Amino acid sequence: MEHWHRSGQALLNEISSTRLPASQLAVWSIGQCGFIFKYEDTVVCIDPVLSDLTGPSGSRRCYPAPFAPEALRADLVLCTHGHADHMAKDTLRGLARQPAARFVLPAGCSALAAEYGIPADRITTVQEGSILPLGGVTVRAFSAAHPEHILDAGDPGMALGYQLTFGGFTVVHLGDTYLTPHLYETLQALPRPDLLLAPINGQDFFRTQRNCIGNLEAEEAAQLAVRLGAACTIPTHYDMVQGNTVDPLRFAAALRQLDPAACFALPALGERLLFQADAGRKDSSVFSCPPPSSSIQR
Repeated sequence: MEHWHRSGQALLNEISSTRLPASQLAVWSIGQCGFIFKYEDTVVCIDPVLSDLTGPSGSRRCYPAPFAPEALRADLVLCTHGHADHMAKDTLRGLARQPAARFVLPAGCSALAAEYGIPADRITTVQEGSILPLGGVTVRAFSAAHPEHILDAGDPGMALGYQLTFGGFTVVHLGDTYLTPHLYETLQALPRPDLLLAPINGQDFFRTQRNCIGNLEAEEAAQLAVRLGAACTIPTHYDMVQGNTVDPLRFAAALRQLDPAACFALPALGERLLFQADAGRKDSSVFSCPPPSSSIQR
């Protein structure tokens, strides 16, 4: 399939057949802010868009979804906020057809989830400061500014980021956000991220006029990654939606200028990255990055 390194049944088979020791974490990029993680036998999906995105002129997607959402057997599905490119109605409905799938959503998205027909007994709502041990992953939620911080649990505009802890691995997913003093202070108080997932599509007048809120600039995301000491960073939110794309090499160039030794990855869609903990360091959660060629299955 055009744009995809691996898609369809081949990608589904790879996800289901991946078996890893506790010293490894598998990561697949599925576009926009969407990622699939597998740690031991637990499959976690965050901000998946596995269905179409439509607008007045038809589809807004720059490339097709890799497979139908009902085909993915995910143990846990997280959404950062209620916008359609993060909490996609047809995607969540499809994922919910797998009876084992559970959903973690911002508290403000409860009404939207009910509208989508997601069973209430399979939903856990969170807000800033929530910490949940959920099987093979611990989820900690923090407030994102999209465009402002919303802490009212009943407000449908609530947006969150998530810290995901898989064994000794710490992943920080920023969702959609600007950088504010509140968010920066929150991130500095968290453990150093082994993997930081940060949006880079920025903002401008013309997109704001189209009600496109925007996010961190590529250069701003690079500076944040360096200041947080992220072991590896993957930029997000730059490729899926027509009229809201940016060249990820801007992020790469900025990061290289700030810290030539800083690690980043620009995975192809549907490409599996295997991150190996560095057993030679006291902090066993540090990724070997960039991963050796034997750790990246193509």
